Amino acid sequence: MESRNEKIHNFLIEKSKKFPFIKNEIRNNGVLKITKQSIDLFSFMVKTIIAQQISNEVAEILWKRLCSQLEKNSISIKSFKNISYLKKVLIKTKISKSKINYISELYTAMLKKEIDDNMLLKKTEDEICSLLMEYKGIGQWTCNMILIFFYEKLNIFPENDLVIKKTLRKLNLLEKKKINFQENYSPYLSIFSLHLWKMSKRIL
Repeated sequence: MESRNEKIHNFLIEKSKKFPFIKNEIRNNGVLKITKQSIDLFSFMVKTIIAQQISNEVAEILWKRLCSQLEKNSISIKSFKNISYLKKVLIKTKISKSKINYISELYTAMLKKEIDDNMLLKKTEDEICSLLMEYKGIGQWTCNMILIFFYEKLNIFPENDLVIKKTLRKLNLLEKKKINFQENYSPYLSIFSLHLWKMSKRIL
């Protein structure tokens, strides 16, 4: 019996039958799935804010530097006994002052339960974004990353992601047509996005 991930993969292949290059790239990628996060919502948002507007390599270095300062390299909102300690760790991590301010504001909001994982679980995708984007440092890209990689939503299309934007442009050129990706690959745009990120390493 096909697993859900295999069914989604076969759906994407079927939807790519008019686009031979894309179809071949998705085949080459193999079955992709969203990996469940082992960190809490606060930590995931911290990781995502750190990754804003920098390369994946630099973001990974900074994230590891942050975790290395904590007990057992493990991170959660409980890792930070108060906001002063949080700021001290973030300063030592050497991230920008603006990102430190964004993260500090989120920390306070989560302690006050203004942002609460259980509460967000009951909301629609648009409602989640609407609430989170009230806070500085959380724009559409950050919200999309939270929806895809933390809440494992299957139909999110982060078109404003720089790599995805470049990859879509390249695919239109290679297929010699203007493709409506959103219409064609819904309701599995999140998984299609995973394919775009993976194939970008070969085609860009």
